[in-house]
Amino acid sequence: MSDVAIDLVALRDERLARLQTAMRNRDLEACLLFSEPNARYATGATAMPVYSMSTFARCAVVAAEGSPILFEHGNSVHRSALRAVDVRPMHQWEFFDDAAAEAGAFAREAVAALRELGVAGNRVGVDRIGTPALLALQREGLELVDSSPATQAAREVKTPQEVAALRLNGHIVADALDEFRAAVEPGRTERELLATYASGVLRRGAEYLATNTVCSGPNTNPWRAEATAREVEDGDLVYIDTDTVGVEGYFFCVSRSLVAGGRAPNAEQRDAYRAAHEWLLEMTDLVRTGITCTELAELSPRIPERFLPQRYETMIHGIGLEEENPSVCHPMDPQSNGDRAIEPNMALVVEIYAGAVGGSVGVKLGDEILVTDEGVEHLAPFPYADELLA
Repeated sequence: MSDVAIDLVALRDERLARLQTAMRNRDLEACLLFSEPNARYATGATAMPVYSMSTFARCAVVAAEGSPILFEHGNSVHRSALRAVDVRPMHQWEFFDDAAAEAGAFAREAVAALRELGVAGNRVGVDRIGTPALLALQREGLELVDSSPATQAAREVKTPQEVAALRLNGHIVADALDEFRAAVEPGRTERELLATYASGVLRRGAEYLATNTVCSGPNTNPWRAEATAREVEDGDLVYIDTDTVGVEGYFFCVSRSLVAGGRAPNAEQRDAYRAAHEWLLEMTDLVRTGITCTELAELSPRIPERFLPQRYETMIHGIGLEEENPSVCHPMDPQSNGDRAIEPNMALVVEIYAGAVGGSVGVKLGDEILVTDEGVEHLAPFPYADELLA
């Protein structure tokens, strides 16, 4: 499916061009990217992404000019070579008795790759790194600095092929949500409902779910619970936060809440849902090209006081290969990027959790949008719960 809708070579090349421009703008001659999303952004290749996020199994060596070198888990080289230009086995240091010696071998290979790419200096950006490799690279004379100013700047605005990937994934998420909604019936467990949604996106080409957020009844408050063996009861409020890593790794963070069975919603359910729904629509309407994060925070509709203690951590955050920049915090919280202006082709998530401390229910709602000069485009349009708004 993705091969038809997305030009994979252009996707890789567009992203690399943005990354290298961001590096040059920050006088960063080279980066060693261990983070799975960053390595994928730079090379187009991924391998065992969940495993790679907790293990140092791959590293993209990226110079400010030219094609990167991808050091890859040995058994995955053949797979990544289908996407990346230059793929070589990575000398791993984890799970060895002598990690320092193994990390030293990796460090020598990494420095050799840098010199091969024409990197003359020793100042190199790094996103995340284990202590053995950190010490080994320093012994080789490298000055390691934070790569995130460059990688974050590159990834904030989406390229044309990234937009195509987001639109493709939006249809997948919406179709799977339709199956999920049909499956929400009394007697089904939260895990069964999660499996219904997961099956829906995986059958359509998604890669995995980042969280297991399907909750019902008392499990909806407080936020951050996960799916359990609890059986849904008639009249329960049920919510899902999709947190789907889709085709080509693009992340979808759409949330919906609904009522199971035929019983009419109660007053507490309606109150939380109406507050969340009204806030979501008003907040989304504020998003436009040129508005700053501070302005969005100052203009944001006020969340009812009873829901503030358990508020979601941000009102808006960027989205791409993971949760990204920029973010807009609640007015009472510190805003670190206040002057950052919203740009066309930023992909954002607007979301809210409405649940009072000690309450019996909580509502999660959120939409993923694309910013354009003409307004915002809902990337996974899916109906809200009319029964909770009636």
